[in-house]
Amino acid sequence: MKRGYLVALTIAVAGIGFGETAYAVDGVILIDQNKALAGAVTPGDAPGFPVTLTQSGSYRLASNLVVPDANTSAIVIGKGAIGVSIDLNGFSIIGPGTVGTGIGISSAPDDPSSPFGTFSNVGASVRNGTIFGMGSSGISLLAAGSAIENVTITKNGSFGIVANLCTLTRNRIMKNGAGGINASSCVVTQNMISQNTGAGIQANDSLIVDNALIVNAGVGLAAANDGFGRNVFSSNNGGFANPQFSGRTSLSPNTCDGAICP
Repeated sequence: MKRGYLVALTIAVAGIGFGETAYAVDGVILIDQNKALAGAVTPGDAPGFPVTLTQSGSYRLASNLVVPDANTSAIVIGKGAIGVSIDLNGFSIIGPGTVGTGIGISSAPDDPSSPFGTFSNVGASVRNGTIFGMGSSGISLLAAGSAIENVTITKNGSFGIVANLCTLTRNRIMKNGAGGINASSCVVTQNMISQNTGAGIQANDSLIVDNALIVNAGVGLAAANDGFGRNVFSSNNGGFANPQFSGRTSLSPNTCDGAICP
C-alpha cells in the first residue's frame, strides 16, 4: 500500500466523530447506539431516539438499538426519504417489553395529492434482524412499495407488522399483542406467524401464499378480497365456524390441523 494512500485513509477515519455521518466502505450509512444518541445520522436528526432518516439511501445497523421506554420509537423514515433500505445486519431493535406508543421502524404514507412525478414518501425495505419488545408495532411501513424480509418480530405491544402495498417474505412473527400482520394490498409469503394475540394475518386485497399460521389467539387469517393458498393453519382460535380462516374461500388447497381445509 502506498504511504500517501495510508496517510489519507488514516486522516479520513480519524475525522469521523460524534455529529458526523459514519459510512461503511461500500457507502452504506452505519447506525449504532452511540450514533443514535449523538444524532445527525442524517440532516435534521436530533440526538437520541428516534433516529430520523431524512435522506434516501442504504443504512445498516452496527450494534443493537435499545430505546429507553415504551413510548419511544427507534427509527422513523421521514417524508421525502425515497426508497430507504435498512439492513438490521443480524442486530436487534429492543424495547422494554411494556405496552406504549413506540414503534421499531416506521414510515408515513405517501401523500396521494402530491403532483405526478413527485413523492412525499416511497416504500422502504427492512431485512435481516430482530425487533423485540416495542410498545406498539414492531414495523409500520405505510408508504407504497415497502418490503420486509427475514426479520424476527416478537413480543411487541401491538401488531408485529402493519404495511401497505408491500411484500412480506420469510419473516417470523410471534407473540405480538394485537396480532401478527395487518396488511393491505400486499404479497405475503413464506412467513411463520404464531402465538399472536388476535388474528395471525388480518388483510385485504392481498395475495397470501405458503405461510404457516399456528396457535394464534384469533383466527389464523381474517381475509377480505384476498387470494390465498398453500397455507398451513393449525390450532388457531378465532371463534368462527372455521377458526382457521374467515372471509373468503381458499383459491387452492390449504391445510387445516393436518387435513385439507374445508
